[in-house]
Amino acid sequence: MAAALLAAMLSPVLVLRVSYQKTGEVILTRTVRPGDEVSVTLTHSFEHIPWNEYYQVQADGTFLLKRIEVGGYGAGIPAEMDVPTYLGEDGLVHMDEINSVFLRFQWVTSQINMKELLLNGQPVLEFSEIPHHSFVTCEILTQRRLFHFG
Repeated sequence: MAAALLAAMLSPVLVLRVSYQKTGEVILTRTVRPGDEVSVTLTHSFEHIPWNEYYQVQADGTFLLKRIEVGGYGAGIPAEMDVPTYLGEDGLVHMDEINSVFLRFQWVTSQINMKELLLNGQPVLEFSEIPHHSFVTCEILTQRRLFHFG
């Protein structure tokens, strides 16, 4: 029984972490599992239209971009992706099955344009809580349960 408990305590878990790039100070940690959805909601800086990105957490700790939703096309918005694209009932252009892999994200935050970071549809971070133009990293780390803090 003690061996099983110790094994469970030492088994790895995936942790979503957002931290400041310059200091390493942690802003957010959340335990995640393969298949969990991490999404980012924004307002496009030039077009001023909604932009939502949906990623799936992979077992290797990467993010798999599954879908983008945008309010239209314009500066910097992909218009000719070879993926299923349709106009949703919500009025947004949906681009599905993108399947691009990202190791991490490095953002310069904006209290104006960046809205929320969501985990499985639930807000976990309001970008307005972070100082404007902060350099942050969002990544998934593997931690042992015994040393897990979040």
